[in-house]
Amino acid sequence: MRRGMLACAAVAVLLLAGCGSDEGGAVAVAPSPTGPVPGASCPGMASGVGAKPVHFGVDGATNLAGLIGGKGTTGVVLAHQAEADLCQWILGFNELIDKGYRVLAFDFHGHGSSESSEVGFDEDVVAAAATLRADGATSIVLVGASMGGTFSIAATPKITPPVAGVVSVSAPLAYGGVSAQQETPKISVPALFLANQDDGLFGDAAKEFKAAATASPDAQVLVTSGAIHGVPLVIEGGDAKLRAAYFAFLAKNAPA
Repeated sequence: MRRGMLACAAVAVLLLAGCGSDEGGAVAVAPSPTGPVPGASCPGMASGVGAKPVHFGVDGATNLAGLIGGKGTTGVVLAHQAEADLCQWILGFNELIDKGYRVLAFDFHGHGSSESSEVGFDEDVVAAAATLRADGATSIVLVGASMGGTFSIAATPKITPPVAGVVSVSAPLAYGGVSAQQETPKISVPALFLANQDDGLFGDAAKEFKAAATASPDAQVLVTSGAIHGVPLVIEGGDAKLRAAYFAFLAKNAPA
């Protein structure tokens, strides 16, 4: 996806400049020190914040790789967008840790240091939430950009105990065989949908998600002018209005 490549390139520029629980029933958490090193291409993501590598997966697998940082009991799962890996979230990862959150950024299967899998990408998010909960987070918010937003939305109704909320940034209605639009009416927790209006169809998609989130007790949408896509909107130096809405949502539904 060309937009995904442009968004990844934008984040790369920023980097150079600045640089047990029961989750969905089928998930078995098995953090492991073995396997490919997550975040190997962005070592600054772990420096200074004490981040540790974890390997986990669905049904006892350890094919997924991620980094956990922070010591708080309120957790945030960061899901990357297409043609990227967890390094895309380096600025957001460190900022959230500085604010007192326990954070897990991970590679979707077949991306970065994560191996391939036949399960749905939304199941990766379910497994990530279980891993973060097992690490000490008692309250969790899912945050995903572009395809990561799609998969986070679709994963939300599957997670038990329920997450505290879900935030999608520039998410398409469906991606990689997963329909977030179909799952949105099942979301029963607070939800925030963010996008730029002139970023293809993503601004309209954010509004459609909001309209479909009929079971959410607090569904919000904010679409601002511009054509920036995904992660760059909510990390340091991003869209001021969207960042304000993002951190206000966290403060209200999952304070650190």
